[in-house]
Amino acid sequence: MCFSSQSRQRFLLATTALISAGLAASAQAQVQDNPTAEVDEIVVTGQREAQRAAIAVKRAEFEVMDAVSADDIGKLPDHNTAAALRRIPGVSVMEDQGEPRWPILRGLASTYNRTTIDGAFVGSVDESARTVPMDIVPSVMAGRVEVIKTVTPENDGNAIGGVINVATRSAFDAAKPFFNGMASYGVYEQHGDVRNDDPSYRLAFAAGRRFGAADEWGVVIGASHEQLDYDIPQAESAAPSIREYDAAGKPVNSGSPTGNGIQVPTQLRLFWYNNTKQRSGANGKLEWRPSVDFRWEASALYARMEDDEERTEFRTEPVGNVTNQTRTSGTFATGRNIIGLNQPITRREIGLGRTAFRWDATPQWRLDGDLVYSQAGSETPNTSMEFRTASNANFGFRYDTSNFFPVFTPTNPTAFRDPTLFNLQQRRVSLLRTDEDTTQARFNLAFDDGGETRNLKAKVGAVWRSSDRSYRSSRTDYTAKPGFIYTLDQVDRPGPDKLIEGQYRLTPRIDVATAEAFYAANAASFDAKTAAPTGDYDVTEDVFAGYAQASYKIGDLTLLGGLRYEKTEVSSDAARLSGGVLTPVSNSGDYDNWLPSLHLRWNLRQNMVVRAAWTNTIGRPDFGSLAASESISFDGSQPTLSRGNPGLKARESEGLDLSFEYYPTDGLMSVALFTKDIDNEIFTLSSVQNLDVGRGVEAVIVSTPTNAETAKIRGVEVAFQQALTMLPAPFDGLGVSANATFLDTEFTFLTTAGKRHTGLFQQPATTTNESIWYQRGPIEARVSHNYIGGFLETINDTIPNADQYWKGRHVYDASVSWRFDNGLTVFVEGQNLSNSGRREVTGPGRTYLQESANYGRTYWVGLSASF
Repeated sequence: MCFSSQSRQRFLLATTALISAGLAASAQAQVQDNPTAEVDEIVVTGQREAQRAAIAVKRAEFEVMDAVSADDIGKLPDHNTAAALRRIPGVSVMEDQGEPRWPILRGLASTYNRTTIDGAFVGSVDESARTVPMDIVPSVMAGRVEVIKTVTPENDGNAIGGVINVATRSAFDAAKPFFNGMASYGVYEQHGDVRNDDPSYRLAFAAGRRFGAADEWGVVIGASHEQLDYDIPQAESAAPSIREYDAAGKPVNSGSPTGNGIQVPTQLRLFWYNNTKQRSGANGKLEWRPSVDFRWEASALYARMEDDEERTEFRTEPVGNVTNQTRTSGTFATGRNIIGLNQPITRREIGLGRTAFRWDATPQWRLDGDLVYSQAGSETPNTSMEFRTASNANFGFRYDTSNFFPVFTPTNPTAFRDPTLFNLQQRRVSLLRTDEDTTQARFNLAFDDGGETRNLKAKVGAVWRSSDRSYRSSRTDYTAKPGFIYTLDQVDRPGPDKLIEGQYRLTPRIDVATAEAFYAANAASFDAKTAAPTGDYDVTEDVFAGYAQASYKIGDLTLLGGLRYEKTEVSSDAARLSGGVLTPVSNSGDYDNWLPSLHLRWNLRQNMVVRAAWTNTIGRPDFGSLAASESISFDGSQPTLSRGNPGLKARESEGLDLSFEYYPTDGLMSVALFTKDIDNEIFTLSSVQNLDVGRGVEAVIVSTPTNAETAKIRGVEVAFQQALTMLPAPFDGLGVSANATFLDTEFTFLTTAGKRHTGLFQQPATTTNESIWYQRGPIEARVSHNYIGGFLETINDTIPNADQYWKGRHVYDASVSWRFDNGLTVFVEGQNLSNSGRREVTGPGRTYLQESANYGRTYWVGLSASF
């Protein structure tokens, strides 16, 4: 578990205190009642009714917005919230190991977005960033998912991309008690070849009812649990992935003036992953509405994810000069092989307690506020091992790059895989841990004159938030003592029988149980070296904010304007290793931001709406980026040194939005244009340096966050939804929906070689979603397509040819269900039916392998109940 016993006690005490305070005060209520916020909504109801409800919400909202509906609860092909977000225009999602995880809103990565649950601030569980991985919150826990893209002054200013709000269900949403449940069983096309072959399944329910003499009380509870088990084969070449050779056959950087222009892989790395994931969550909400003028609620939520991973690696590297070179081939007389094993177990937890009130004091005046305590934590223990051969002719090979996947043909095939020639490099035991505690209080006062032809609304409010973030790491390396021989043949086993990319064989590999038993029996024969905790840090951030906004409606035209002020105070404590001595480093500072905005809505006709907005927002640096710390991580066998930068400035963004919407019967057509100009944009600059990070001098990726000069985003969003009710039966059950986002981005930053101009970091230029659905009688069916275009993923400081790009990816999903009269529904789903994987490229023309991972298809069958 990520939370310590003291942390759990603090969380439970704080949650109890919040609920008790709300009950005692009897003056707390539903928060984030934001009638002017732009909301993209995933409505969890039947397909046709969901489409109609989502369109109605979009049409009624004040600001620029989009709405996409989903299937019944538990019947989405999107079983986590991040996957559901892909259906919204302007939203793309970064994946991790085949699962959608990090949402990107209108060109901005997830660290730029604010994530809330029922409007309450949620702590981040990333090792350094401000992100909340959305896969930790199952979609069945949400009544809806809202995306606010153009924030008004009442919204948090730290939202350059936008705000993602998960709204949990309310007992007052239904006139009678309700129960929704789901159970499903899944089969992954790729499973059981590495280690575990555990069943994949999902269980979830949500239930609620009103009670009391006048049904003035309401309670909702919900819980979910899922287990996933799957394998991922992967081929790659580490950074930099390619190099050139000079006239004498010596290696030089790709693009070097002395190079011959022929791109050669720096290595070939083969991986087999097994991931066994478990996610669990529970939430509860108690509400009291004694009259139409007052409401109070208290809620708590807990979500947990554990990803138990085994990562097996076989790596081949050339050593020395190349000979017999052609445009696509060559020979290395000497090489080296490496066999590695990583076993990280990543645990993430989020806890949230909240109490809130709303009081309509008079027909014109309303007060509301909330008190929130949020705790987030993550920990990753990892035991890894690595065996290496000597660099000699036994491991020489001839390479062939005539196809995208390079082929390395060994000179001595027998020695190439002989486990007796692999010696232990090291055994490593490490632990990474983060904890974040946040307390937030908000209060708002609103006025509404209630006029029918001329309507004045005004709102003022204040926010206080305090966050404490800590990061702790430990690492101990074990090496064989002099005279103790430890070779791979003592702990090896054959690799999976299947070929990676249909041509690569990963064998031999390290047998985990045998290796652990070997170490336990020979512990006295190892030397242990504990690394200094240079990556540890503590950051405290206090935010004080206030805002004022007002809107005025004359006929069909409504204007809203206002100003938000935010003051940020930050302090950090860390340590850096200098001359072999660990030296404490402390930094502190503060900054102010004034954030004006102006919004317009014009009901041009009864079924036509024009909206516009001018907004200003900020993006605070990640916690880990602000601390003057250094941390080492190992991806397979290649180390990465991450350095903090206390001198980072907060991003500052100015945005313009304009949208046109048309509402035919049972349909929607919309076009939105938007721009964002960002000053002090933050990105991670990477370089490769030869450093000693504990096991001799080697190539190390050095990563440092840096402010860029400028970043610009220009975009167009288009959306279309239509129920084809005008068709004759039975075709009147058909419906279609589609949306697309097209971006033109500019990014200017300074490297050691001078200024560089690229597209925006980690942002695809094109994303699209299309669905065809059918609902008639008891049957519902849906086929969906999602496309995420290619984008720049990693920037190399000194070697532009070593920049890494993700290729575009198409994903097709399908589902069909049959609903019985008793409230039960049977459903079948297929995910990633196109068998699409992730492919990363590099080098001139972006045509060379950096990384390629295959995910396979997944099939689910299940039963849901709705009463």
